[in-house]
Amino acid sequence: MARQLGAFAATLRGLCSASGRGAGSDEVVLRGLSFYARHGVLPAEAELGQNFVVDLKLGCCLQRAGTLDDVSSTVDYSAVYREVKSVVVEGRRHQLIESLATDIVERVLEKFGQVHHVDVFVKKPQVALMGQLEYAGVRLRRSRVE
Repeated sequence: MARQLGAFAATLRGLCSASGRGAGSDEVVLRGLSFYARHGVLPAEAELGQNFVVDLKLGCCLQRAGTLDDVSSTVDYSAVYREVKSVVVEGRRHQLIESLATDIVERVLEKFGQVHHVDVFVKKPQVALMGQLEYAGVRLRRSRVE
């Protein structure tokens, strides 16, 4: 039995590593990561800060994790959270959420080799406009360059 499982695992590794995409449309989704930070164009945004909400979709092969039920076969959600928090809260101050989203994408692709594409949605709920809206946001989708 152990030998069969080992052979099966090797086959799965081959499927995932051959293209880096495995089953094709697998994604890990992290939604509603909320951080307080000081990004924005206006001086008051730098001084007072505000909330930012980040949603992520991480494209990666989940075939092995789904079959083997082994946490080491997937993306470590807590590590992704820590990296995103580092960019949003502890990283450089951004005037534009477009720039903030770009830094998040670049960090995720840099730190998590099994991720072949990142879809990030950064929302800024408290927008200084002369009207009401739920949030302003940007969505970026970037793929790893091979």
